[in-house]
Parts: sequence; structure tokens; C-alpha cells
Amino acid sequence: MENLNVKFEVPTTVISQAGLDLKNISQEVKRILAIFLYEHKRISLSKACEIGGMSQWEFSDMNCNLGIPTHYSEDNLSEDLEKLSDV
Repeated sequence: MENLNVKFEVPTTVISQAGLDLKNISQEVKRILAIFLYEHKRISLSKACEIGGMSQWEFSDMNCNLGIPTHYSEDNLSEDLEKLSDV
């Protein structure tokens, strides 16, 4: 899979108001994107964890703290089982 770098500007005041860590802003933005796409059912749980650089436990805890329900379908299970068989 090919990766794409995206560059955009965000005022530091917005970063500060959002409570984001300026030193780790790239990782913070990846996590926010992963949560958003997962919440709107655009990507699977495992893909969201991959994008956000988190384990499924960390991602689930973060979603729970934000009040975002877990969406886990048979397709998600199949995808996870496939990944496990590759290990």
C-alpha cells in the first residue's frame, strides 16, 4: 500500500484550544482522523488502529472516553483473523 503525505497549516491557537500536544501534532492529527473515519463507518477498527498508531485496546479506551460506540462486524472479524494468520 502506498502512503500519501498531506501538508496543511493549522494556527497554533487552534491546536492549543483543542488541547493537542504541539510536540506530537502529527500523531495527534492521525489519531483524530482515525477516530473520525471510524466513527462515521468509513474504515474498520483495525484500519483505524493502524492509521492512529494505536492498539485496539488503546483505540477502544479512547473511543469510550469520547462516547463513540464500537462498530465491529463479521467483516471486521474476518479481517482481524486474516491478519492473525499472517503472523
